[in-house]
Amino acid sequence: MNNRANIMYFVEHLCDMAQRENHIEFVRMMQRDILRVVDAVAPSDGSGAANVKVVRRVLAGLQQKSILLPETVLEIEAGLAERDTATNTHSALSPISPNLKTTIQNAEATASLKANGAGFTRLDKRQIEQRIEEDRERHKRLRESIWAVGVDGEGEFERLWEEAGECGEDERVLGVEDGEERAVAGEL
Repeated sequence: MNNRANIMYFVEHLCDMAQRENHIEFVRMMQRDILRVVDAVAPSDGSGAANVKVVRRVLAGLQQKSILLPETVLEIEAGLAERDTATNTHSALSPISPNLKTTIQNAEATASLKANGAGFTRLDKRQIEQRIEEDRERHKRLRESIWAVGVDGEGEFERLWEEAGECGEDERVLGVEDGEERAVAGEL
């Protein structure tokens, strides 16, 4: 189940990277085939009902990044409305939970709903833990990309240099002193 949800996250990451690296052909392929991907991740037979929330989140992200048109997202949302059996009652595992305890409580609530015959199959503890771990890894990768600095570190220096105001005599003296201290430290 979570492997299907990971497909949607991969699609989002692929489109981000394709735009960044100027490989627009991948973005066009995803625009063309997004409906087929959504059908595979959240099939209409109900087996992917837990993934509907993930699909919506990724579609919103793709729309926000101007990869998908709002009309396309609305069309897909209309199809997802009938697939989401957990709407406004108890939702399935949230792919982005505020903390581990909430995720486990959601999973247990979902598992009890499924055990009571609400038309779902029961998730075992191993599947829940696997999904939590995969979500943790995905969030770690997202945070890593936030702090990524380009190959050309000079660009950032130049930008900061331009934004800085004129230096006075005090700043020049401090700069000379700092330079002397670095030179002494480098000799050690």
